[in-house]
Amino acid sequence: MTTIAPPPLVPPPLTPGNRTAVRAILVIAASVLVIGCVVALGVTAYGINTLRVSNERKDLPTDLQSLTIDVGDATIRLRSDPQASSPRVDLRLLNSSRSGVRHLDVTVDAGGTRIGLTTDSPTMMDWGRMGEVTVTLPPRLASGLSVTTQQEDGALIVDADLDRLTARTADGRVVLNGAAHRVEITAKDGDVVSREPISVTEWFVAESVDGDVAVTFAGAAPRRIAATTRDGDVAIELPAKGPYFVRTRSGDTTTVRVPETTDPTRAVSEVTVRSDDGNVTVDTSKRS
Repeated sequence: MTTIAPPPLVPPPLTPGNRTAVRAILVIAASVLVIGCVVALGVTAYGINTLRVSNERKDLPTDLQSLTIDVGDATIRLRSDPQASSPRVDLRLLNSSRSGVRHLDVTVDAGGTRIGLTTDSPTMMDWGRMGEVTVTLPPRLASGLSVTTQQEDGALIVDADLDRLTARTADGRVVLNGAAHRVEITAKDGDVVSREPISVTEWFVAESVDGDVAVTFAGAAPRRIAATTRDGDVAIELPAKGPYFVRTRSGDTTTVRVPETTDPTRAVSEVTVRSDDGNVTVDTSKRS
């Protein structure tokens, strides 16, 4: 028995009235799309046209011992300069002329020196808030300085030898290069990394929630190292000379390739490395 397939359905031909209606719908849709694009481009161009780059510089006390930097969403750079005769802070800001202009605010009291940002007249229309705060220090002054930073969104870049660094950031990356006696870093969504091997003598503590920790130590390792994260990876590179008292915990893989001891009194450093949901590596530094 042979089955004959029914003939394909053929849409009825459009009448002149239907053609006119279809053309009208297409013209209206195209018009709406063009108008939307023009409005979006106009708003964007208006916002870009209001952006301005501003620069500001202020001197810091020459007897600086304690410095607190709280600049919200701006990037912070700490650098030492052998050519610098006195400490200073520079602000480079991409700001909107429609919003309040931000300025450096430096206060000095018995507790130390504090750097912040103030706004002339904050408004709802905020097109630009990208800024960078650079603190330049003479090396001799930097080596005895205790620095505390507080940020919501913005990188912290350290290129100086300090006495102590305490950093708290929500969404920014911390990049280390230099030396310190004590380093304590708390990050939420940012990574903590060393650009080059760093020298820390007493302790190094880095805690992140959703970021990686990847730090290499030069010279002698600090007496205490604690590097933890929840969802990231942790990679610590140590000087070859040990032994080390190492404690690790990982939600994935754990690799330890350093001289170890189970006696904390014999260890040159106590190393605690943890990741709840990532890889953990403790290895000998190849760059120290």
